[in-house]
Amino acid sequence: MAVSKKELADLVQQLSDKDIPLVADFLKRLLSNPLDAHIPYDDEELTEDDLKAIDKAELEFKSGQTISLKDIEHELLN
Repeated sequence: MAVSKKELADLVQQLSDKDIPLVADFLKRLLSNPLDAHIPYDDEELTEDDLKAIDKAELEFKSGQTISLKDIEHELLN
């Protein structure tokens, strides 16, 4: 799926304010690690098990059963 810079900019404009730091961090990491450019895009079809796992993870996230990144960082650093 090829996306133009304009399409990407349009998507960024649609982000909620709370998502901007996450996306900005991702873009900064992507730009600072050009050595990862050789890694091919994963274009394999999702299996039925993949789709079930995604659905389960989404339900767990929505019901608050996940651990926040801040909590993980705190546990690792302390």
